Amino acid sequence: MFKLKIKNTTYGISFSFFFVIALVTICSATQTEKLLMTLVSCALHELGHLVLMTAFGSSPQEIVVYGGGIRITPDSRQLDRRRETAVLLAGAGVNFLLSFAAYLTNGGGFFCQVNFLLGALNLLPFRYFDGGRILALLANGKVCEFFRAVFILLSAVAMIHMILHGTVSISFAATFCFIVLSEVIY
Repeated sequence: MFKLKIKNTTYGISFSFFFVIALVTICSATQTEKLLMTLVSCALHELGHLVLMTAFGSSPQEIVVYGGGIRITPDSRQLDRRRETAVLLAGAGVNFLLSFAAYLTNGGGFFCQVNFLLGALNLLPFRYFDGGRILALLANGKVCEFFRAVFILLSAVAMIHMILHGTVSISFAATFCFIVLSEVIY
């Protein structure tokens, strides 16, 4: 990872970002378009966090561009719990607004779907996602662990159901593995 510190903010680019860029160059035009729409949706999600964070007078501690998008780490010392919760909700809020706007203008489509799923996924109560960070702000450790365990169990049941019915989704399987690993390692 390349990192550079300017004033109080560290900027970084992960090697996984370059992998995604390489993937874009070898994909078909349709796949490239969908991948770029997804990356733009991720960037707009993070921009939602950044705009509200700045509106509250806070600055990011770190901004990292990686294969899954952009991760902005707020300086939580500058925000109270209520404002930090609002900043964490802002990303999903942007995705839901974009999804709704896409639905109203063209009845849905890939952009509508990817924004809805990105917003919903980020609200799941896992440590790596905004929902998990919100849960940690609002509840004690045992409640957080209970919610995380319930959602991992529900995801495992969904995975088993998909396997038994021959409808397993590779992206769902990869996301499930990522969630479980991030919960164990993080």
